[in-house]
Amino acid sequence: MTILKKPIRTCIVCRGKFEQSLLLRFKCKDKKIQAFDNMGRSFYICKECISFLEDEDINSKNLKKLEKALFRECKNKDNYIGQLKEILTHVR
Repeated sequence: MTILKKPIRTCIVCRGKFEQSLLLRFKCKDKKIQAFDNMGRSFYICKECISFLEDEDINSKNLKKLEKALFRECKNKDNYIGQLKEILTHVR
């Protein structure tokens, strides 16, 4: 009997390795973050890193780390944190 391996992916914020099912998948298109729709390049963010968005402190270290990772992925300095919050409110 063959044992199937579960796909492992990397969170762009904390660089942690997780099973694909434990991560949220997004993509950048036209300088905006969108939920992944099976077309194009994408990136993963773990749920723990997403919880940094609920921080009240705008200058928190973790929130800046999340913002920097989004800049690195999307190659543009837009308001990605606001876009990500909007996506998550519609998904939940």
